Amino acid sequence: MKVMKKSKQESKSRILNFTKQRRSEKSVPSSEVTRDLFSDIWRDHLDNVKAITGKIQNKKLIKTSQKRADIRIDEAKGPIRLSIFKQDE
Repeated sequence: MKVMKKSKQESKSRILNFTKQRRSEKSVPSSEVTRDLFSDIWRDHLDNVKAITGKIQNKKLIKTSQKRADIRIDEAKGPIRLSIFKQDE
């Protein structure tokens, strides 16, 4: 198995950049961010990116959703989508 090391800060920055690019009206699948970070071994790193996403969510910088409903990352089962908080939220 190939291993690619990415710092937590690099992962956090990438998550925030992806969500900012999409703005609050659109969301991005967490798998898209993970693929961008880890290319062909992205599936091995989904849990790591999910954990970092949870920390960012706790700081109220992003929100996570499933089936268009906001959800806490620790309650998510299956694919999630990420979006930046609107300034008025």
